[in-house]
Amino acid sequence: GAGVAAAQVLTIGETIGKGKNGVLVSENVLVPGDDIPNLNNAFAQYARGLSDRFDLYLAGGGTTTEGSTQAWLGAGGNLRLARVGKAAVSFFSIATVPLNHRDQACQVLWNPALVISAPAGKSLMLYSGVNALVPIGDRARGIFTPPSTEVNVPIGATYAFGAWGVWGEVDLGTLNAVGFGLTRIW
Repeated sequence: GAGVAAAQVLTIGETIGKGKNGVLVSENVLVPGDDIPNLNNAFAQYARGLSDRFDLYLAGGGTTTEGSTQAWLGAGGNLRLARVGKAAVSFFSIATVPLNHRDQACQVLWNPALVISAPAGKSLMLYSGVNALVPIGDRARGIFTPPSTEVNVPIGATYAFGAWGVWGEVDLGTLNAVGFGLTRIW
């Protein structure tokens, strides 16, 4: 599993394992509501299993709204907290910083999440939990980032075929989103 900033989680409670690598590419649409235009967030993320319980994430992408794109870089990880039967619980966290349009966004956008996942067959994994987008610094700059903390419930699934995986996720809450991704683990 690998994750993402900007509302989507796109990760499961399990980690990829010590010494393993993964890449996730994803396309996401965020729907703020209240006559605020939708945001499109496309990104690539690298994951490295530093231990059997922790994966490090490095990400880069772009968020587009009303014809302008803000590039960003991010870092974080996924820490597996527990296993209960076949289910796994983890703490996912990633923070991003803008590279351009810095005057139209907060200084750091933090996306923490508590994730619970369980297998629904040999290749299918279902997950949910609770996540938040927390703007840090200059919260009133709400064009590319929210001006206040937004809390969501991710509902997603990933299907693995060999070293590849496809992801789908819907986030429901104060900021709705839908996202799709493709992963490769080695």
